[in-house]
Amino acid sequence: MRTLHLIITGLFFLCFSLKAEERVYERVFIHTDNDCYVAGEDIWLKFYVVTDKFLPSSLSKVGYVEISDTEKPRMQLKVALEEGRGAGKIRIPADIPSGIYRLTAYTRYMRNEGKKVFFESRIAIVNVGLPSIAAAKRFETVENFDKPSAFEEERSYKDQSIIAGIKTDRSAYGNRQKVVLSLNNIPDNTADLVISVTRNDSIVSLPELNRGAWLKQVRDTFPFSDHLLPEYEGHIITARFVPAPSEQLRASLAFVGNDIRYFNGKVNPDDGTISFYTAGIFGKQQIVTSALSLLYDNAPNRVDLISPFDESLPDSLPVLQIRPNEKRLMERYIATQIRDKTDNDSLAESGASSGYCTFDPVLTYDLDQYTRFETISETILEFVNRVRVSKVGGNRRIKVFMKELQAFNQGNTLVLLDGIPVYDHDAVLDYNPMYIKRINIYDENYLFGGEHFECIVSFITQTGNLPFFQLSQGAQLFNYDCPRLPPPFESPDYSTDFIKNSRKPDFRHTLYWNPFVESTNNRPANLSFYTSDLCGEYKITVEGITADGKMIRGRSYFQVTCDK
Repeated sequence: MRTLHLIITGLFFLCFSLKAEERVYERVFIHTDNDCYVAGEDIWLKFYVVTDKFLPSSLSKVGYVEISDTEKPRMQLKVALEEGRGAGKIRIPADIPSGIYRLTAYTRYMRNEGKKVFFESRIAIVNVGLPSIAAAKRFETVENFDKPSAFEEERSYKDQSIIAGIKTDRSAYGNRQKVVLSLNNIPDNTADLVISVTRNDSIVSLPELNRGAWLKQVRDTFPFSDHLLPEYEGHIITARFVPAPSEQLRASLAFVGNDIRYFNGKVNPDDGTISFYTAGIFGKQQIVTSALSLLYDNAPNRVDLISPFDESLPDSLPVLQIRPNEKRLMERYIATQIRDKTDNDSLAESGASSGYCTFDPVLTYDLDQYTRFETISETILEFVNRVRVSKVGGNRRIKVFMKELQAFNQGNTLVLLDGIPVYDHDAVLDYNPMYIKRINIYDENYLFGGEHFECIVSFITQTGNLPFFQLSQGAQLFNYDCPRLPPPFESPDYSTDFIKNSRKPDFRHTLYWNPFVESTNNRPANLSFYTSDLCGEYKITVEGITADGKMIRGRSYFQVTCDK
């Protein structure tokens, strides 16, 4: 029997049965490219997970980030993790109020200890498009200030941090010029290293993160509840039956698309929640949940998704202090408008999967090569080999000839339309074959989290999104954000005069962001990037962590002067 997706829960329970002193604990650190943003900008972040021994954690494959005020979570992100590392990008809503926001980060596994172990920092957001900064005193969370605060004074690194050496090939540059950056004094045992280069606007005052408190938090442990399994293979999607059923039901979840990504739900007998153990699926997706009887009949229930986020809110947040600098704020606001008109961000965030279905069909039919009939039933009858339609209990069922048994299967055939299970085969058999591009046939036994099917017949449409198909009772279609893979940080290459002399404006505030800096044998890491059309002082920030729990920090500055 070929197994498509069988979760070996014994591995998870082995983890939870360890003695307290042997248990693995996870802690998160978040690096961001900046601490002050304008509404509409992107927040670039690095997600780093360590154990209580400061080793990169391979336990969790998903990290969670929330940016909240005292009213609600304003932004949320799931980050795909590999060996404790991941990176992401959050687009700040254009209508968000100005203020200081709390950024929290954690893994599902960390929620067993409670909120006190979550990573927490603060960021500032200024909305230039809302009522003017000059009128900011009317708002409880925003006020103007004209003098530098104590937070802005240069801080000396007198703690246990290792100071990274930062050197640029020049101290001043013109617009669209190349900057060559080198690092040194990077320890050999560096486990995490991030670089960001942003304009030093000094618009907002924020206290620096207390890294000493975070280091202590890594070593602290708290009572552990054991009620949430780690996302060891991939994202665990949680749901519930609505209304609560009076009898035992099945729950399934499938992703719309060309691939077979079908999951059987595991019901928790304690609280009735349903868990779907997914793996290798990323980005924006469409999913369909279904509620059925044990005999695959329609049930008068539905399967509703439960948010995987903690969604706790801060009791209070400090007042945002803004130094009015209308010119710099307007430059950053204009940059967001230019980006919205020119970038293809929606394409970059489209869904992806990595080999969840690893077996090949025994037969494939491209219907463009055949005569189109009026129904799928006629199409199967005329030219699809090894598939037939039989009457079972008054209903038509699709059967597949199994070569190994030399007979048509007697058990359930999993019938899919664009990856979505169709338990009532009549619905597919009456479907218009003009919409179908391909039919794939699989003739073995398949196990989906304990649910057994003898064969699979997969119908894939021309568009791959269930065109003109009515879902059955108990089925629901959702748009869902799966964990995001690290997005590329793209910036112009002005190495040729043609591109350098382009009239397309370049108002980048963040010139460079590298969440995965590699440095070996304590040799300097040489990096390069180009300046934008914005002038002023730019700040280079280096942050990292060694394998023995020491912080790496460094800061340097350079000037960009406007070309005349």
